[in-house]
Amino acid sequence: MRFCVTEFSALAVIVAMLGSTVGCGGSNGPPRAEVSGYVTFQGQPVPVGTIEYRPNAEKGTSGPQVTLVIQDGYYDSDGKGPVFGHHTVKVSGYTGVEVPFIPEGERLFPVHKDDVEIVEESYTINYDFPLSNEG
Repeated sequence: MRFCVTEFSALAVIVAMLGSTVGCGGSNGPPRAEVSGYVTFQGQPVPVGTIEYRPNAEKGTSGPQVTLVIQDGYYDSDGKGPVFGHHTVKVSGYTGVEVPFIPEGERLFPVHKDDVEIVEESYTINYDFPLSNEG
């Protein structure tokens, strides 16, 4: 049996298409937790910001990094939260008033770093800056 180049190319395209529908992501991806909460600065909602969950490979956690958007003091993973396990978390907050080269505005507080372990399906985590341990 002989394959010509066009038959081989067509077969390769079909295999690639099938491979793209199976595997990571979608409902077949790793289980994820739902996280949401409020972020305030000096008692007021943080206008804009981000919360990043980075799986901590040194503690055995693997999976995608998740970045959640803070808008008017609230964030919600909306079905795309972090995988279960240990994570390094970074919280950033901004004024929301655009300045040259910084569309999100000036930073309200230094980037807050934390280590968390996600073990439950749903979390509410609130941050109020400045944190009491920041002085």
